[in-house]
Amino acid sequence: MKKVLRIILWSLFGILAAGYIFLFVAYNGYKPDKIDIEVSSEATAYFNETYEDCRSDFLSEAEKIKQEYSFVEVSNILVPNKSGQELYIDLIYIPAQDTAINLMVLTSGIHGVEGFAGSAVQLMTIKEIISQDLLSSTGLFLIHGLNPFGFKNIRKVTENNVDLNRNCAINQSLYDVVNEGYRDLVEMLGPTKKADHANSKNRNFHIIAVQKIITESMAALRQAALQGQYEYPEGIYYGGQKFEPQISALAPILKGIMVDYSEILTIDLHTGYGANGVLHLFPNPIEDPIVKSGLENIFSGYQIDWGDSDDFYTILGSYVDWIGSLAPGKLNLPMVIEFGTLDSQKTLGSIRSIQNMILENQGQHHGFKNERTEAKIKSRFREMYYPSSEEWRTKVILDSKEILEKVFQRL
Repeated sequence: MKKVLRIILWSLFGILAAGYIFLFVAYNGYKPDKIDIEVSSEATAYFNETYEDCRSDFLSEAEKIKQEYSFVEVSNILVPNKSGQELYIDLIYIPAQDTAINLMVLTSGIHGVEGFAGSAVQLMTIKEIISQDLLSSTGLFLIHGLNPFGFKNIRKVTENNVDLNRNCAINQSLYDVVNEGYRDLVEMLGPTKKADHANSKNRNFHIIAVQKIITESMAALRQAALQGQYEYPEGIYYGGQKFEPQISALAPILKGIMVDYSEILTIDLHTGYGANGVLHLFPNPIEDPIVKSGLENIFSGYQIDWGDSDDFYTILGSYVDWIGSLAPGKLNLPMVIEFGTLDSQKTLGSIRSIQNMILENQGQHHGFKNERTEAKIKSRFREMYYPSSEEWRTKVILDSKEILEKVFQRL
């Protein structure tokens, strides 16, 4: 009998050990699914590797647009910063050329590092989509690099560690919200030692996360981490305690432009969440049936995730919802277009994404173990939001062109 028990115990130990090794190898060697598409050099040419080059190309196209369309306005917002960097949000407004009915607001770089892909999509839109016919009754307002600090310094947040897409308060009560889920996980989400991706705790981060998933759920973990929080200024997804300066500066400009239009479609370009290379449509949950119907008509043929499924999360301080609040009485249609990178709809991809965020943020506030560690963490972070894959970049441009052409025509 003792021999049988020993065999059973050793068998269980072997199974557990094998399972641990399998998960350890799978997680630490994690890669998203490959994208099966032929690379297009024409598409990849829209991408740049620095904030300055993105801005230069955008301004170059702005000068051409001024020659082609009537009453075009090109301007910028200087974003103050403590480091003395030249940080600008660049704006191009092309009014409807005949009768003003619809306005499309197309924004890039609210999450800094995500601005590389957003800038490429904006350049493609200018060069390959807009025309006199499409702009007859539709105006286009391009906002380039809404978070230039994060754009230039390869971060998601502003100089104040504020996530702009959690900062856009429709009323002051937003900043008083308590994210109980984040509070419960603050030790996991906001470590205070020097960042070291290779220590045993981080190599086994998936085990810690899986324990949380078992006691709560993947949806609960994702929601707690990502919805936004207003208590921990050095934490991830911090929404601040007041408007960041660029949001304050942008508000009157938007109001002045929107006044001439009856219908406003806001598209905010993002990267990171979702299946690798897949274009996702992610508005916050919408209760107004007219708004929901309007979005369904404009994006007919595409799946819209309304934020009410187990695989997604909702956010506080949404930028596109805030824009709608600036033009009461008009039909405001908010939409987020997100290009997935790490297959974060899967458990391992989601855990890897959260860990990348934690490590990058930890290093910025508490330092990195050494230069090699810093380089590795920052490389993973950049790759999560701006993949070097030419297949990914090709797909971003081709899919964006397809959907934005349809959107313009339907407007």
